[in-house]
Amino acid sequence: MRDDKSKIQNPKSKMDWLWLALIGLAVQGLWAWRLTRPTYLDAYYYATNGRRLAAGYGFTEEVIWQFLDEPAGLPTPSHTYWTPLPSLLAAAGYKLSGGFRGAQLPFWLLAGLLPLLAYTISHQLAGERWQAWTAALLTAAGGYYSPLWNQPETFAPFAWAGGLCLLALAWASTGQHGYYWLAAGLTAGLAHLTRADGALLLIVGLAVWLVASGRWQVAKSQSKIQNPKSKILWLLGGYLLIMAPWFWRNWIVLGRLLPTAGAQTLFLTTYDDIFAYGRSLTLDSFLAWGWGNILRSRLNGLWTAVQTFVAVNGLIFLTPFILWGWAGGKGAGEQGNRWQVASGRWQSQSKIQNPKSKIQKGFLRPLTWYSLALFLTMSLLFTFPGERGGLFHSSVALWPWFMALAALGLSRAVEWTAARRPHWRPQRARRNFAALFVGIAFVLSAALGLSRQSNEGQVTAYTRIGALLPADAVVMVGDAPAFHYHTGLAAVSLPNEPPHILLEAADRYGVGYLILDEDHPRLLTGLYSGNEQVAAVHFWQEFDGVKLYRLAVGRAFSLPYRAS
Repeated sequence: MRDDKSKIQNPKSKMDWLWLALIGLAVQGLWAWRLTRPTYLDAYYYATNGRRLAAGYGFTEEVIWQFLDEPAGLPTPSHTYWTPLPSLLAAAGYKLSGGFRGAQLPFWLLAGLLPLLAYTISHQLAGERWQAWTAALLTAAGGYYSPLWNQPETFAPFAWAGGLCLLALAWASTGQHGYYWLAAGLTAGLAHLTRADGALLLIVGLAVWLVASGRWQVAKSQSKIQNPKSKILWLLGGYLLIMAPWFWRNWIVLGRLLPTAGAQTLFLTTYDDIFAYGRSLTLDSFLAWGWGNILRSRLNGLWTAVQTFVAVNGLIFLTPFILWGWAGGKGAGEQGNRWQVASGRWQSQSKIQNPKSKIQKGFLRPLTWYSLALFLTMSLLFTFPGERGGLFHSSVALWPWFMALAALGLSRAVEWTAARRPHWRPQRARRNFAALFVGIAFVLSAALGLSRQSNEGQVTAYTRIGALLPADAVVMVGDAPAFHYHTGLAAVSLPNEPPHILLEAADRYGVGYLILDEDHPRLLTGLYSGNEQVAAVHFWQEFDGVKLYRLAVGRAFSLPYRAS
């Protein structure tokens, strides 16, 4: 990493982009090579639906993984809880190769090229080449996300869509060309098509426009594109260009623009009730839980949000530098003041660093507002989904931004220290600390990624069970998308209900077989342990703690029984 300065238009930047792309793709190639299949429910869901889309089945699925939208039967409309962009990307990959490696390809490309976004953001913040390289390499390390980028999931596409949307809003709100509002709308639409909470970016965009429009003085001679009213049209138009087809599909299939299942999670009193059957999650049921429980759960949600910011988004050791870069820090005399973004006091007189440059004033406002909106929404409103991975997933849009802020904070820290220690050589110190931090980030990322538990035992059990069952079997199982992925059999999730309600669900969906493992709903513990006998549930076989039962209910009772 060199310590010289260069504008973003410098020819060296082109070579930087090439080298960073190669480094990022190589790093992600190593993680992708370790994967031969998805490793958890979300990724299995997007992969199975991508495979069905590629096979020509459209937005339908042979999996019911939650019951909040009361699916009528199998097959059922897909993506009524999660949004479809990851499955569309996986489908494109399946079309190319027909296998999981093909499904990984779009996500590998997006993840491998993500350092380029951090490089661009860092250049806009400081115009320092060494900082841009540091930000890009920290992004490439991946942190807690390192083993997840290459799965058919929301991480890589949301990092790009969300990160680009914030960048477009930053450019748009600081007086850049009006077409940045269109870019912000398009990327907000892509973010929403990736994750339901991506709609927050549109809300932030509207708030940024509202504040910016109050400062703009529109002359009669100005063109339409520079009119504040036209800019919000560009923002909304870009968003609807992406989302309108999906709204139309929902209206035709579901009778409404957006599904209601996700909104019901506002009223969860335990995460397991995402799998509730025959119960509606309502405000009345939520309030009946009691204000003491509600307040405790929200405090826990806030604490989880703090931990996520410090550990996941900041890898712990980078968090102070992110905050320093974000807040501007406290400068030390003339040298320290050079690095205060908020005040716009820059050392160079180039456009990128000029204190009068519009690109710096308010540049971090969209990031700040989105971060606050995301963390508060996921901790105070969607508390239980946020604690169980929602915030982890959504905050990936902040990853390239936070790595750029970490590099900026490191620079400020060195300048601050050098002003107090005359014997320090800031250029060498910045280079050395940047290399050290990048090395630590890669080591931590590798350790976190390699420590993730494998689901090999589950896969083996599912595969063996699938070989025993008839081709038209419908199975109730804890990880329905994973079971369907490995067997091709229709699957229904275990409801978070007692056995007699489980049997009602099984009868409704024609389930003939039940699988329970150690990670089962608490209400089914007696059935799994054998302490509770249910007349319609017949134990069949056990595979290393995974138990298979045959159900004698309704339509399922006539399904063939294949002896082992």
